[in-house]
Amino acid sequence: MKPARPALPYFGLLLAGALACSVPVSAADLTLQATAWSDDHSALLEQAAKLSTDGYAADGNKLLADQADEDGGAPAAFAVANTLYASDPAISYRLHLRAQRAFPNDPAAVLQAAMELHRHGEYAAAIVHYRRLIEAGVMPHSSALLADCLVRTGQLKAAVQAWDHAGHAQHHVEIDAAICAIYGPLSPYQRRSDLIAKIEGGDVAKLADLILLDLNFDTDWWNARVNHDALDSDLKRAGAALGKRDARYRALALYAQLTRVEEKRASEILRLLKDSNLIVGPGADLPADSRIARALCELAVNARLATPAELWTAYEATLRGRLEQQDHDALHLLCWLAAANHNPELTNLDRIGFEEWNDPFFASSYLVDLLREKKLTTVTDSQLLAAMAISPDDATLTRVRLTLAGDNLTTAMISDSIKAEYRKLSVGETRRDSATLNALFAELGKRL
Repeated sequence: MKPARPALPYFGLLLAGALACSVPVSAADLTLQATAWSDDHSALLEQAAKLSTDGYAADGNKLLADQADEDGGAPAAFAVANTLYASDPAISYRLHLRAQRAFPNDPAAVLQAAMELHRHGEYAAAIVHYRRLIEAGVMPHSSALLADCLVRTGQLKAAVQAWDHAGHAQHHVEIDAAICAIYGPLSPYQRRSDLIAKIEGGDVAKLADLILLDLNFDTDWWNARVNHDALDSDLKRAGAALGKRDARYRALALYAQLTRVEEKRASEILRLLKDSNLIVGPGADLPADSRIARALCELAVNARLATPAELWTAYEATLRGRLEQQDHDALHLLCWLAAANHNPELTNLDRIGFEEWNDPFFASSYLVDLLREKKLTTVTDSQLLAAMAISPDDATLTRVRLTLAGDNLTTAMISDSIKAEYRKLSVGETRRDSATLNALFAELGKRL
C-alpha cells in the first residue's frame, strides 16, 4: 500500500487557497519542505504504511517518529505529524508543536498546533492560535473550532460571535469535518493494530472486536466499508487462535460470510443460520459473544426469518443469565429486542444498566424512558442528576435537561449541551451534522 503524501487531516488541504493572507508568513514554505521531505523518504513511508496495513501500526509509527527525531528539522516533524495525526495523537502533538515553534507564522503550522492543543484539552493555548488564523482571514470556518474552545473556557459571548463568524449556512460541511478532526475516531488501521496487539498478548475475546471492525472499517463519522483484505487475514488469525471447530470461530466466520456480500437472499441466510444451528430453527443457539448474537439476530429480523417477539421468547432466559456476569452486550441485545417489540420491560432493562452498572449508554436511555413515561419532571430530579454525574458530556442527557427546564432554562444548560454536541454530532435528517449545534448557539445568543 503506497501511503498518501502527508497532508493536513480532514480539512486542512483547504488551506491551499488561503495562504495569501495578512499573517506574516513565509508563503507555504513549511508545507513545501515537508512534501519534499516525504518525497525523499518515500520508501520509509511505504514501509510504515505496510506495517500499519499488516496490523503493526505502532511499529510503523515508531519508525517514522524515530526518523523525524533523528532528522531534527521542522519539515520532517511536520510531515510525520501530519501522517500520524489520526493514528498516534501523542507523537503528532509533539512533532506538530515542534514544527510550529520553528515556523511560528506559517498558517499550516499554526492551524495544526491549534488542533493539537484543542484535541488535548489545552483550550486557552488553542484559542491564541485559532484567533491568529481567523484575524488573518485564513479558513474562517475554523471559527467553529474556536467557538468550542471559548465555550469550554466560559467565554460564551465570544463563542457565539466565533460560531456566527464561521458561516454555518455556507460552510456546514467543512465545519462538520473540522469537528470530526478533533473528536472523531482514530484511524481504523491504528485501532485494528491495537486489537491485534492485545490478541497476541492472549486476549482472544478481542477477536470479535477485530472482525467487527474489519466489517465496519470507519474512517470518520460518515464513511465506513468492509476491509476485505484485513477480514481475510483476521479470520485466519481467529482460526489459528481458537481453532476452526471452535463455536466462537464458527460464529465469527458465519457473520463475516453473511455481511461481506451486500445482497443475500433470505433463503440463503436461513440455510446458513440453520446449518450453523444459530438463531433460527428448533433448538438453535445464540453465539457466546453477545455482540455477534445481536448482529445475527438483526440479520434474521431484517430478512424476515424471525420477529423480535419470537427471538425474545426464545432467548430472553439465556440473555438474562448472561446479565449475572455483567454482560453489557447481552443487555444491549435484550433492549433492542424489547424496543423492536414495544415490550414494557425496556425501561427496567435500561434501569439495570444505569443503576446497577453505571453504564453511560443505559443511563441516557433510561432517562429517555422516564421522560417518555412522564416520570421525570424537573431538572433537579435525583435520577437525572445521578445520570449526568456518570456522563456529563452525554448529548442525550443534556437535551433531556433542556426539555425539562422550560422557563428555567439557563445559559449554563445550553453551554453544557453545546459541549456534549461537539463530542459527537447528533444525527440530523440523514447523517451526523452540526444542525443541532447551530440551533444551540442561536439559542445561546438569544439568552445572552
